[in-house]
Amino acid sequence: VANRDLAFIGDVHLDHGDGHLEPFLAFLDRLADTCGTIVFIGDLFNVWLGDRAVERAHHTAVVERCAALRRRGVVVRYIEGNRDYRIGGVYGGIAFDDVTTGALTESCGGVRVWAVHGDLVNVSDRQYRAWRRFSRLGIAWTVFRAIPRCCRASLAESVEVRMRATNLDYKKEFPETLVRAHGATRLAAGFDAVVLGHFHVERELVEGAGRIFVLPDWRESHRWLRFAADGSIGFETA
Repeated sequence: VANRDLAFIGDVHLDHGDGHLEPFLAFLDRLADTCGTIVFIGDLFNVWLGDRAVERAHHTAVVERCAALRRRGVVVRYIEGNRDYRIGGVYGGIAFDDVTTGALTESCGGVRVWAVHGDLVNVSDRQYRAWRRFSRLGIAWTVFRAIPRCCRASLAESVEVRMRATNLDYKKEFPETLVRAHGATRLAAGFDAVVLGHFHVERELVEGAGRIFVLPDWRESHRWLRFAADGSIGFETA
């Protein structure tokens, strides 16, 4: 859809039996009235596996809604977060126009945007970075797929619960210095704005002539970021 706004949504963390599901689906429908591109910046669900055999009703509802948005002409893009595993091969071309495990770029209203989930910003969190590398190896996925289907989803959820309880010292405070340093490299490369999720806080940081935006978690805030076709940028409430 030409000449329409660009939306970034972060960290919705939907789960099965979730009361946030229907309000979120209604929000997506409204968003499509003004936005030509929607970018999910990761962790759309509490856990999401690229395996339709373990897909649950809340996954299916969002996948179907995103597919409907695409039929309306909206471009829907996805950046995998730390709760997402091999999404692109299964849901790319169905729910999303494209899926990346790294960063993506966008442009709206003359503003060049670089976006990434943000879980790798903290280079000091070696325990998490090691887990991320291991959990995305082909051999790890092969072993996981060998587990009986009835056990896969619950195993993944239990691992995520344990990971949330680790390295709490790295999660107590928003690492503004690291975020600024991370964003500054992209701004220096010619982008006008950098967008991250992951940290569950809303921030707009001025860095030289550019800006770094950190998305709050949609689940608790119902807030999202709009890049308008007229060049304006701002957080909005759903």
